[in-house]
Amino acid sequence: MEAVELARKLQEEATCSICLDYFTDPVMTACGHNFCRACIQLSWEKARGKKGRRKRKGSFPCPECRAMSPQRNLLPNRLLTKVAEMARQHPGLQKQDLCQEHQEPLKLFCQEDQSPICVVCRESREHRLHRVLPAEEAVQGYKLKLEEDMEYLREQITRTGNLQAREEQSLAEWQGKVKERRERIVLEFEKMNLYLLEEEQRLLQALEREEEETASRLRESVDCLDRQGHSLELLLLQLEERSTHGPLQMLQDMKEPLSRKNNVSVQCPEVAPPTRPRTVCRVPGQIEVLRGFLGKWAPRAGTSDPGSLGDAPLHPPASEAINGGGASALPGDGDWLFTVPS
Repeated sequence: MEAVELARKLQEEATCSICLDYFTDPVMTACGHNFCRACIQLSWEKARGKKGRRKRKGSFPCPECRAMSPQRNLLPNRLLTKVAEMARQHPGLQKQDLCQEHQEPLKLFCQEDQSPICVVCRESREHRLHRVLPAEEAVQGYKLKLEEDMEYLREQITRTGNLQAREEQSLAEWQGKVKERRERIVLEFEKMNLYLLEEEQRLLQALEREEEETASRLRESVDCLDRQGHSLELLLLQLEERSTHGPLQMLQDMKEPLSRKNNVSVQCPEVAPPTRPRTVCRVPGQIEVLRGFLGKWAPRAGTSDPGSLGDAPLHPPASEAINGGGASALPGDGDWLFTVPS
């Protein structure tokens, strides 16, 4: 017990009364009390802000005895610095190894309260009926439990890392597949756009050739009919002029005009003009586009809401099918056919 009491006394001497910890850079005031330099300066800074004027300028009250002490008279206590360092490093003088209430070593462990206690606490009414173990034995048991818990946590960390690596790999693979699909979509539409552009040029050229061919025939017919009309007009003028002659003059040479009139025959065009161009626009796959669009906006059975999506796939009526379902016509326009690719 003498050793414990000595340790307690030494601990008190090495402890600052302001911060209740071992001295750090201890200084001594004019009244002989010791404090950490930072603690006493902080205490005096707080006192400076309080109301009321101090009796002497540059003097502050000691936190222990309230005696006035000049601030410039703080003296370093090197001996106390060494004592505090020894107390800080010595295991037997560690503050956490002593019971705060009884200042006895914490050699026991209360299993009910899960806290270390001293021998005096063990005999107190608070812990008398509790299960108590020696502190060393309790430490060994908790070390084993902590090792088991740490091993379990290490396994979970490893498992989590593996799962994270797998998910990151899956994410990278998925992003790679999406990138590949995106590039494929862009490429396919570029090819389709190129094909549609070429098909557009081909159809326009075919339509231009058809236009020129039909227009050439119609212009020939127009020229022929123009010459025919001009001949008829000349014959009409001759007959009108002869009709104005006198009776005897009119009767002379009547055979030629009458024969010319009997030989007149209006020549109609041999070929009737087409009612519409033969060149037809067939866009591959456009019927599927129309079906998909109409399928999104077709109302469900029994509803009139165009925003309600139909459940059944959209099929064109049989009356609209052309050539066995190979193509269907847009309503009201028989010139535009949309080929369904096989």
